[in-house]
This record gives sequence, structure tokens and C-alpha cells, in this order.
Amino acid sequence: MDNGNNQMTATFSSHYGAMLTKRVLGQGCALRPVPRSLSSSCGTCAVIEGHTLNEIVQAAGEYLEAVYNETKGGYVKVYGYSQAD
Repeated sequence: MDNGNNQMTATFSSHYGAMLTKRVLGQGCALRPVPRSLSSSCGTCAVIEGHTLNEIVQAAGEYLEAVYNETKGGYVKVYGYSQAD
């Protein structure tokens, strides 16, 4: 899945994971509070532009919870585990 030119939002299991991802990806990655409509263990997300989904997954490693694309109706998960409802 190549989302290199789209803005994606990544959530993390720890603040350290968010900071590590920012450090690895550099430009095009900004840390922000997690939007209320998304769930996150640490409360920090990364809004990322100009990187592929594979680059994000590699940069975040074990700390990555999920990656979302923003749409007019909210967010669509493009990577991550699914919890049973």
C-alpha cells in the first residue's frame, strides 16, 4: 500500500515511540495530541506527510498501534490490529 503523498496519522503505545518515529522520519512528521475520535495509550500521535506506510511501520517498530487516513467523515484505519467489539 503506497500512501507516500497522503497525510496519515499514527498512534503509539508510548510517548517514547512517538518521539522515536519523529526522530527517524524527520521532516514531514509532526507530533500532536491524539484526536478524540481515535484511541491511543499515550495520548500523542504523529501526523505524517511524504512518507509511505512501509516507512512509517519501519520507523515506529513495536511502538506503533495504528495508522489512519483522514477523510471527511473521520478516520479510516489503514494499518493496525483490530480489537473485538
